[in-house]
Amino acid sequence: MPVLQLPADVADVLRSFYTCEVTTVNRQGQPMTWPTLTYFDEPNGQMFFAVSIAFPVKAQNARRHPQVSLLYSDPTGSQLADPPAVLVQGEAVVADVLDLFEPRWTALTRLATQRQPDSSAFTSNKIARRLFDWYLFKRIGITVTPTRILVWPGRDFSRTPQIVEVAHVEQ
Repeated sequence: MPVLQLPADVADVLRSFYTCEVTTVNRQGQPMTWPTLTYFDEPNGQMFFAVSIAFPVKAQNARRHPQVSLLYSDPTGSQLADPPAVLVQGEAVVADVLDLFEPRWTALTRLATQRQPDSSAFTSNKIARRLFDWYLFKRIGITVTPTRILVWPGRDFSRTPQIVEVAHVEQ
C-alpha cells in the first residue's frame, strides 16, 4: 500500500508532468519560483528534486524556510488528456551533496534521460563529464513531504480548488 493516498488523476500528474514550478522563500521573505524536474517517490509519498552545487539557491532557501510548494500546471509532454493542475504544499528536507548511487537520484537521472533524450549525448561525453562534473553530478537533494494538496480540474484557476486530504499511511 502506498504511503500517500491520492486520487488517480492527481497521482498521474505527479508521475507524468515533465516539470513543476517550485517555490521557496528567500532571506527577505519573498517567494522565488523556478521550473524544476521532480521525481514522485510513490513508496515514500514524497517529491524529490536536485539542484546543482553551482546554483544552490533553492536548497539554501529551503534550509532557512522549509515550507515550499510545487505547482504542476503545464501538461506539455505528459500525454495526459485534460489533467488537473495540482499544487503540493509541503515541508522540505535538504540533503548534503548526493551520493551518485542514492536511489532517488538514480531515479531522477533516469527520468531526466527519458524526458530529455538528447542530454545523454552530453553526459556520455568523457570530456564534458570531466569538465562539468560539478554541474552534472554534484547535486543537493531536496525531499518534499506534502502537507496540503489543492487540485484545479481542467487547470481552471478561476474556480475554487478541490482540497485533497493528505493522509500518510504507515506501512
